[in-house]
Amino acid sequence: MIQATAPTERRRVQRVFMGVALAIMLGALEITLLMPALSTLGREFAAPTLAPLLISSYLFAMTLSMPIYGRLSDRFGRRPCQAMAISLFTLGSLASGLVDTLPALLLTRLLTGAGGGGLIALSFAVIADVIPPRHVGRYQGYISAIFAISSVAGPLLGAFIIGLFDWRWLFIFKVPLGLLALWLNHWALKELGHKGAKSRQDAVGILLLLLTGIGWGVSTNIGLIAPELVDNQPLLLGLMALPSLLLLWHQWHHPDPVLPLRFLREKLFRTAVLLLALSEAIRLALLVYVPLGLELQLGMNPAQTSQVLLWFILSVTLGTFVSGKRIARQGFCRPFPWLGGLALGAGCAGLWWVFQHSQPGLWLYPGLIAGGVGIGFLIVACSIAVQNALPPRQLGSGLALMNFIRSLGGTLGVALLGWQYQGHGDNQWLMPVFLTMAGYALCCLLLGLLMPDAELAGTAKNDPAKS
Repeated sequence: MIQATAPTERRRVQRVFMGVALAIMLGALEITLLMPALSTLGREFAAPTLAPLLISSYLFAMTLSMPIYGRLSDRFGRRPCQAMAISLFTLGSLASGLVDTLPALLLTRLLTGAGGGGLIALSFAVIADVIPPRHVGRYQGYISAIFAISSVAGPLLGAFIIGLFDWRWLFIFKVPLGLLALWLNHWALKELGHKGAKSRQDAVGILLLLLTGIGWGVSTNIGLIAPELVDNQPLLLGLMALPSLLLLWHQWHHPDPVLPLRFLREKLFRTAVLLLALSEAIRLALLVYVPLGLELQLGMNPAQTSQVLLWFILSVTLGTFVSGKRIARQGFCRPFPWLGGLALGAGCAGLWWVFQHSQPGLWLYPGLIAGGVGIGFLIVACSIAVQNALPPRQLGSGLALMNFIRSLGGTLGVALLGWQYQGHGDNQWLMPVFLTMAGYALCCLLLGLLMPDAELAGTAKNDPAKS
């Protein structure tokens, strides 16, 4: 009986993974697709200073919508929520290709981001529903490969489209892919075990989250949105403390909140999400500041720096494959939390040392490879540890909280480095920025040593066979 069931189970898991793979690719591709086209779009709308908002608006809506999708999927099921996310993403992409003004384009980017948050958050929840924590690491390598390919392909595809076609095709080409993802969602997830569970609604929490997020987004970008109010920015930021505290209080006391903050009481969950946030900050920082450093010291062009970064991206994928297979074999996450912190610390310290010289040379590559492998170790070990610790009833909201904190931590970490970059001269920022990155990595090592471990479950959280 077991032998007869195993191939069927494997085919079902593979089908579910196929159903979410395209959604993950679309969500990841959208993050980098517009980067090479910002200058063209800025000239098109005669607003070059506002063009970066086309990326940040998508990231803002994506991050803000993640917890909402997680909570709704626990209540109503993964499949309809994933269909809604794909539909919003596709509709936003279509609308982006039809508008003629920058304000309208920014609104459509917010709509696309509102769908993109579900593509990422729900895909992880779907995988956790059908794959046991002990074995999910085997698939983390494939997920990382999708992200790696999308990270590299996004700028290349964006440059290709903007060089040969009208800018509108940057958005319209995603419409048929979105429709394909919608069909795959219908076909692959129809036998998904989790159909939703009864729980108290948290409409107030969702409203507070949206109002607080929008308030922070407007107040931090007031210089671009309304330059005449930039002198009032400190006041606006101070006023946002009240709704933020109200949101935290409400989420802590609600029995079924959109942000299940009570999970942070658990040392394992708290340590794992902090590790993910710090490693995400380092990952984003390396993608931003290594090319800037190479352009400054070696005069490299973007194509050359992309080739250097490919070593880092492939190393992240290698780290996820190695750690995922090892964790599946041994049934525990250790030693990868502290081993990842050690490799990441060695890589960041090496890059800090390398960039002290005017010619980094080949020593640059060991630092990038060590940092990438360390991030891969941390992504797999911490994600699996969180999945293993969450109750099935709140799996979607718990994983969405993990991704929300990871994304928020990465954004704040890079913002701190951005202040250092802007606060120093043209060639004086390298040492402070890379030294701060090494400090982040040291925190990862300490947290990795302190992170508890637990035996990984051998059964899926929401197995259809038990439903």
